[in-house]
Amino acid sequence: MQILIGNLPPGTSSDDVRTLLTEQGVPGIGEIVIEEGPERTGALVKLDLGDTAIATVCKQLNGHHWNGRDLTANHTNFSWE
Repeated sequence: MQILIGNLPPGTSSDDVRTLLTEQGVPGIGEIVIEEGPERTGALVKLDLGDTAIATVCKQLNGHHWNGRDLTANHTNFSWE
């Protein structure tokens, strides 16, 4: 399962996202891919969690104020690979 975290500050690294998720108590963090565009940065995060846990993580992160930004988070099947 994976989630897409949006509205990240420019220059956010995969280590930054891993730290954010760890501090939020999110278990099962796998690969993190960062995509930085001219206006926004997003992270695609693989999580070893089921549907219910993914929904809980997304709810927890949606609107979470982090490094000057209100984050968005959604379950996704999207891939940048």
